[in-house]
Amino acid sequence: MKSGDNKFAYVDHMLTEHRRLDQLVRRTISALPSWEELDSQDWLPRTTNGLVAIRTELAHHFRDEEQGGCLEEAVARCPQLSAQVQKIEGEHEEILTRLNELIDRCQCGRKPTPQQSQAIEQELRQIVRDLRVHEALENRIMQEGFSVCLENEDMSEPLVPEATARAMRSASV
Repeated sequence: MKSGDNKFAYVDHMLTEHRRLDQLVRRTISALPSWEELDSQDWLPRTTNGLVAIRTELAHHFRDEEQGGCLEEAVARCPQLSAQVQKIEGEHEEILTRLNELIDRCQCGRKPTPQQSQAIEQELRQIVRDLRVHEALENRIMQEGFSVCLENEDMSEPLVPEATARAMRSASV
């Protein structure tokens, strides 16, 4: 990422936000109770706090995207991505609504039954799966719009321009 081209700044920004969200998600999932802890209510405040942090981060992330952030720049560079960006932006409200509903269930003030605890976990995991699909589409848009390679699932490796990635792949064959 030492290129003078500011396209990497957009891609880095998006990936940094995805990593920050991933950390919040992992921390929140780790607060979920095991079967032995279902009777304890200690997990519920930690889970609720994690959900609120995820919602806050997502709302900020989505607002940035909708107000001319990384995705808009990708469309400016590659206009045929416009429909995909509209699709992604259309998912924002649904994701936040589902997260808000889950937070409301966690904040109801009553100790959840084991079945309710399991339902909370299942809903959180489904939201996370849907969020991962959402992020993967964002990453594909960034790849196409900025001609970069984002092959690493964990995104811990530095990005390389697509031409460099192709050259590296062909050299290894």
